[in-house]
Amino acid sequence: MLNWYNNSFDIRDAQPDMALWGIGAVEPHGPHLPLGTHWLLLDVITQRIADHLSYKTYLLPTWPFGTSISYKGTPGTVYLGWETLMEVVRDVVESLYQQGISRVAILTDLGGANESRVRPRGNYIVKTAVRLLNYAYPARQTIWVQPFTIASDNFLRIFDTADQEIQAGEVETSCLSSLYPELVKGPIEDMIPPLSKEYLDYLPFAQICGNGIWGRPSLASSVKGEEALKAAVARSCEYIEETFAALEELKAEARKRRMSSASG
Repeated sequence: MLNWYNNSFDIRDAQPDMALWGIGAVEPHGPHLPLGTHWLLLDVITQRIADHLSYKTYLLPTWPFGTSISYKGTPGTVYLGWETLMEVVRDVVESLYQQGISRVAILTDLGGANESRVRPRGNYIVKTAVRLLNYAYPARQTIWVQPFTIASDNFLRIFDTADQEIQAGEVETSCLSSLYPELVKGPIEDMIPPLSKEYLDYLPFAQICGNGIWGRPSLASSVKGEEALKAAVARSCEYIEETFAALEELKAEARKRRMSSASG
């Protein structure tokens, strides 16, 4: 695994097979968790994934700012507009392509056990940026991943309320307690509004959950968090490698069809 502590000659000589990049968020997580919860968790998760991938991986510094517009105006929130984040993703990935790195995996926020692999929770525009990059550079490949979503089966087994959590609940509190217990404060309040998460498309988070919590952090434990982080890393590694392998196979089959059609 290579990262920003290496020099440019190390990167040149190593010729990494892929790059790995995390994009987090700086936004409210109740009175008990820090604003940088997503960034802190993703930073550790991406480092652990990079250590376990079979690819020779260039790990980029975790980007702290996402499109946290749902928290606009709340104390401590720092966010980018969707247009800005899309341009950031494009520029970063193109800079990797230009040096010969043909595969990029982006961990765009954490996701959750009640999410799908089709639409990311948070930093939604990264999916669009990835799609446009793949259209523009068909010989290269970029994918997006949300580690908590990929490990949803494990999370539903580990946690009592993983399917109910949106922010600062049992899952995130457990994971941060495992890594940075000194950053988890009290009192811990539970809050699950009598609404479905679709209402977040219509109202700012602060209007639904004024305390910054959608979940049950009182059920958290560092033991659960440690198990969940291991699952998130393992399942994300599997997903990244399986996805790149499947894409290579699909592209190879498409090349064969084109060659067959041209020769026929």
